[in-house]
Parts: sequence; C-alpha cells; structure tokens
Amino acid sequence: MMTWYSHLIQKGSHIVGIFPNDQAKLDAAFEFLKDGLFRNETVMIITDFMSEAKILKKMAKEWNVDAQSLVESNDIIVKSASELYFENGKPDPRKIKEQWNRLVTQLLAEGKSGLRVFEDTGPFFKRGFTKELVGYESILEQKFDLSLSVVCAYSYEDIDTLSATQFSVLKEQHGLVWA
Repeated sequence: MMTWYSHLIQKGSHIVGIFPNDQAKLDAAFEFLKDGLFRNETVMIITDFMSEAKILKKMAKEWNVDAQSLVESNDIIVKSASELYFENGKPDPRKIKEQWNRLVTQLLAEGKSGLRVFEDTGPFFKRGFTKELVGYESILEQKFDLSLSVVCAYSYEDIDTLSATQFSVLKEQHGLVWA
C-alpha cells in the first residue's frame, strides 16, 4: 500500500510502481486515486484486469461515493487499455501523449485541479508491445509540466522480461520507483 508515501506524490509526478500481482496493483490504484478525488482531481484508472462496472461498484463501496454520478461529472474515468491504447491495433506513443495533453486541458477548463492516472501496463506485455511501451515511456517527462500525476503499474513478472537497457529507460523516465 502507498499510505506512508502518498504525500510525496505531487502534481506532475510520473512514477513507476512494481507489484507482485494484479490485485496488488488494483489495491494501490484505489488508494492513489481516492486521494486525488478528494483533491478535486479527475481520477482515471486504465486496466483490463477488472471491468468498468466492477471497478465502479468497488469504488462506490470502498469510498462511500456515488461512483456512477462521479463518472457522469467527469470526476472518475475508467478505461480499458484496449480502448485507450490499442484502438487501431498497435499503440502510437505520440498520439497517446497528445491525448493526455487534450484531456488535461479539457479538465482544467471544467474547473478540475488536474488529472490523476493509474495505468496498468500489463496489457502491453500480453499483446507483445513491450518495445512500444518502453518507447512510450521514453517520450514522457520524468516530471510533467501539466497538472497530471501518473503511476505506471508493472508486475514483477513483466519487469523481469525487460532488458537492462529497457529497465534503465523506465528508471530514467520516472521520478520515484517503488515495489
């Protein structure tokens, strides 16, 4: 869990989290995102591990909120990696970065204080897009100039498949690494 260092995560943070399994990723996601929700940030989870309906049900129960209303007011965004990254088959790192810029600009115009994202990187590995994922990470800043905070969540198993060079890129592009 992230409780003891949640205060270290500031706007602009680009963090890598390394977890033993999907459930541990999800638990960390809920803690990280809940904190953002109560700071007037839109919170976004990107995962294929659990359906949107199940995620919203879990948020409603654990956070004691009307999650569906929060989706409708753009306070919560739930996306699968498939719809966000693999819509046209192969991910396009530059297009993904442009999507983040547009979304943050839109949310700030709506009066939000920023965007807090927890993205599960597992689907990149499952689809054989490890090289594209590392390329995507390599064009992102270690600290964003946007009102954007991101945790890129990796599993131990996926990290073990990276070359030393690929792992070095991940460490260089992220401000804080935790496992």
